[in-house]
Amino acid sequence: MVAGLLIGAVLCPSADPAPGAMAEGRRDALARYGAAVWNLRRERLLTAARQLESAAKQDPGATAPLRELARLYAQLGRDPDAIRAARTVVASDPADADTAALLARLLFDAGEPADALAAAKLALASSALPERPDRAVRVYKEMAALGERAKQFDLAERALRAALALVADGRAEVVRGGAFTPRDADTEAAECFERLGHLCVKAGKFDPAARAFESAAALYADPRRAGDAFGAARLGWNLSGALQKAGRPEPALKHLEEFLKLKPQVPGPYQRAAELFRAANRPDDIIPALRQHLARDKENRALAAVLAAELAADFPTRREGDELFQSLTTYSARLNPEVDPKVVAVQVKSHLDTGRARDIIADLDRTFVLLEDKDRKKEKGPAPTDAEKRFAADKARAVADALKEQPEGVKALVTAAADDFKAGTKRAYGTHHFIGTLAARHNHLDLAELQFGQAAREAPKEAQLDALSGLIDVLWRRRRPDKVERVCRGAMDAQVLEVFFNFHLALALAEQGKEEEAVKVADRCILQAGDTDRLTVRLRKHRVLGALGRWDEAIKYGAALLDEFDAPADRQRIRYAQSGAYWAAKKPREAEAVLRALLDDDADDASACNDLGYHLADQGRNLDEAERLVRRALMLDRIERRRAGSAEPESAAYRDSLGWVLFRRGKLAEARAELEGALALSEGATDPVAWDHLGDVLFRSGDKAGAREKWTRARELYEADLRLSSRGRRDGRLDEVKRKLARVPE
Repeated sequence: MVAGLLIGAVLCPSADPAPGAMAEGRRDALARYGAAVWNLRRERLLTAARQLESAAKQDPGATAPLRELARLYAQLGRDPDAIRAARTVVASDPADADTAALLARLLFDAGEPADALAAAKLALASSALPERPDRAVRVYKEMAALGERAKQFDLAERALRAALALVADGRAEVVRGGAFTPRDADTEAAECFERLGHLCVKAGKFDPAARAFESAAALYADPRRAGDAFGAARLGWNLSGALQKAGRPEPALKHLEEFLKLKPQVPGPYQRAAELFRAANRPDDIIPALRQHLARDKENRALAAVLAAELAADFPTRREGDELFQSLTTYSARLNPEVDPKVVAVQVKSHLDTGRARDIIADLDRTFVLLEDKDRKKEKGPAPTDAEKRFAADKARAVADALKEQPEGVKALVTAAADDFKAGTKRAYGTHHFIGTLAARHNHLDLAELQFGQAAREAPKEAQLDALSGLIDVLWRRRRPDKVERVCRGAMDAQVLEVFFNFHLALALAEQGKEEEAVKVADRCILQAGDTDRLTVRLRKHRVLGALGRWDEAIKYGAALLDEFDAPADRQRIRYAQSGAYWAAKKPREAEAVLRALLDDDADDASACNDLGYHLADQGRNLDEAERLVRRALMLDRIERRRAGSAEPESAAYRDSLGWVLFRRGKLAEARAELEGALALSEGATDPVAWDHLGDVLFRSGDKAGAREKWTRARELYEADLRLSSRGRRDGRLDEVKRKLARVPE
């Protein structure tokens, strides 16, 4: 409780009455705040959060509880709550640089760069920062990093120069004031100079970059200052990069050679050396130079991989390069016990650069053969050891990671895989599964269907479910309920997890209008499911009824579910399903009421935010609110996807919603940007509604030819959607897009 009394001045400004006359609520808020600080120091985070929330509720005018809550929410991964608390604090106290900096980071990670930069500028402008140099330098560096990520190089440079004004120009003063020791001040200055150099290179300011790098190196080299020999040695690396960008390969090579004397164990420096030799018209010097470095550092696998890539680039030396790659990426208990992802990445890029995507597939296949663990009585040689299997699994993951950095290479690999499949090449089921996953991620759904189907046929029984699950997901994305039905029936004939396939079969039947059987299968799935899936399978029946157009029955069934399930999270899911049923039943008032009630209970329900915003825009009502809601949905969804490591950073449907809202508001350029962004995502590329909306935007903008092109694509996708619940058929969108096309002749 003492802690609470000590910080009373923070909670209660001088205008407040003395503690004896203080209102009971404020006294209690002060006590809770003090207890929360006490618990924070002991890392009792959840208890502290509850106490701070109580303090903020009891004293809404106090910023101290919200300031601590913003930091604590961010620490707990509750980013939406952290953003909300930080916004409130900054609105009340714009000079709070720490909270403004926190808000900037959170907003940038949530995909809101404009608001993030506004918060960053607020943090940099805080008049309170110079009073605490140690805190100021931290904030300046954080905002420089944010500005660099946002490609706002002027802002980032301003932040770093502000930090240098304290630790370099004002070194004596900050040391005298006790904010930094002399060595700490010099280390901070050296780091800021080095970061400033990299920033200037990105901004095309090569001379200032060189000066910044030299200043950093001087501080690192002086044992009485920053005293970091490796930091000083980085000068050669940094200067070579600046000179390379400036188009001066010869001096860049000279500086790089100094750095290579340190024998770096990563590919980048050696790859840069090869690039500089080419830029200097000295390609014949590349392989001899790399061989010399490898002779001095025989165990450097990254260097060996770069040499292998250079050898493989030319046909006469390709065999030598491939043999070197094989030695680097094949298991050896003594020489190669672990996979080096950096080496695998160099090999993958080399194969793609030399037009040999099929070699990647063949190498993957050898890897997956090891993992299949088949009966080897008919095979030559011993069965693989556990160490070899671990190596193979790690290698497959390394290839997948390497391909994430090669989007153009993925196209070549997918094309090679299609040719490989047509040729009837026999592959391990793991290879088919890998290619299927890759193809689905990059929206090559025809190939993904073939690969997952083959994986399911080849897989042992214990691995079939993964392959079939991938296949069903692709078939739903292709809007082919007829094929989903066939897969589910075939799997149940093979006695593979009947409840899972009944779950998908029920909807597949409903989407084909097979009404009686669809409801029976949905009921059977309910009987088969365990306790953990009780609500999920019942909501599937709710959706089956909706797909059949039996909306009143679906609404009645949803009401019964609300009587059956008491948990708040369960009721939230049911009410959201009910809102969709009300919209489809042409009961917009009831749907809106349900969505608003959902948001009253949970303002961070992204789906409810999106749906309400979209439907408001569709009705041309409350367009300001509609835009706020959809933007919030996008922000919440980005946060969740980032946390989950999703392959796609945002929802195509939500970006389509925002585009539609902006179109309704007459912001045509912004609407077009959002809709084109939606179509660039894998889910958006096959969404006829997004194509339809973009056609509307282009038509309104006067681009009739572009509008016709987009509407034509929308019509094709509407017609290809065989589902009974297709919006093109049930909502009349297909007929509408045909009418629009008729008004725009070719």
